[in-house]
Amino acid sequence: MSYTRLPIKGFDMQRLKELDILRGFASLNVVIYHYTSRYRDIFQHEYPAKYDWYFGHVGLELFFMISGFVIFMTLQKVKSVSEFSFKRFTRLYPAYWICICITLLITSFWKMPRTEGLTLFQILMNFTMIQGVFEVPNIDGAYWSLVPELFFYTSMGIFYYLGWLRNIRLIAVIWLAWMLLNRMGILPLGEYFLNLKYGMFLLAGILFYKVKFNEGNLIDHLLIISCLFTAIWVNQMPGNIYAYPCLFGLFYLFIYGKLKVLNWSPLLFLGYISYPLYLLHQNIGYAMISSFKFYIPNEFIVILLTLSIMFFFAWIVKKYLEKPIVNYLNIRFLPKFKLDKEALINTEFGTLVPKKAG
Repeated sequence: MSYTRLPIKGFDMQRLKELDILRGFASLNVVIYHYTSRYRDIFQHEYPAKYDWYFGHVGLELFFMISGFVIFMTLQKVKSVSEFSFKRFTRLYPAYWICICITLLITSFWKMPRTEGLTLFQILMNFTMIQGVFEVPNIDGAYWSLVPELFFYTSMGIFYYLGWLRNIRLIAVIWLAWMLLNRMGILPLGEYFLNLKYGMFLLAGILFYKVKFNEGNLIDHLLIISCLFTAIWVNQMPGNIYAYPCLFGLFYLFIYGKLKVLNWSPLLFLGYISYPLYLLHQNIGYAMISSFKFYIPNEFIVILLTLSIMFFFAWIVKKYLEKPIVNYLNIRFLPKFKLDKEALINTEFGTLVPKKAG
């Protein structure tokens, strides 16, 4: 079945650095949250509360918004479901497999309680990325979010194949209604697979894409606001009533081109390494903090040192392991989809997006 892409008026391809800035901002917030507030929750460390960064957890929600935006953008460029599936595979799995191996290797020396006791079957199941479906423990706690992402990709691929993406507003209304009914206990189905807790952020990313590139109308803005209120109501945690509007406001600044002032190399770098950093940072970082604090009396230096090491590890994985593998797979298989040569090579920085012609 063929599918006609949504029209993108007067645009061809360029790199959108602001999206990578958002990735960098999201990854930094998640990592700092895990190394401060979350570490305190799990290991009851004695570091003073001034080093907590509780609101860093919303970095994950920002990642979901970015994912919704990028996936819908990708579906405007691909020629088939198989091409879309291949691109998602190369985006997710090579880095994931590399990071699993590194995490297992490093944490085996530190004997972290959160990784001890895993059976060979559980370890092998983790390589599928869908271990959460079968309630198999994750090698790293950060992996939990990958299953909802996979189901989102699968759903979007099916909608693409069936030609339903033009009805994305109707899909949005149904999905939001399901989230609300699930929260009220009226429709207690699909919470995990349909990501009913955070799916509104994926949906908001799609709607933001429509506003930015397809002259989205008032309905799209109303649906975005509905996503915001649904997020606040479904995730009734202290501070979310303030943090979530800030996230949506940040994305509005992005789609209207107001984030260029943040075009800062360190944030671009963090955006570049964001995926391997997310996959690597948690258990390895916990192991490092638990060890370093016995030798370094200053807790700020311990956290900063751990951050620096994890940035370096993530950069090594991205540049010298993941990137060569993905480039090889692209050159080897993507020509079957008759793409331009320039699209085959993984770029150093930046996200390819539609660009104004001329």
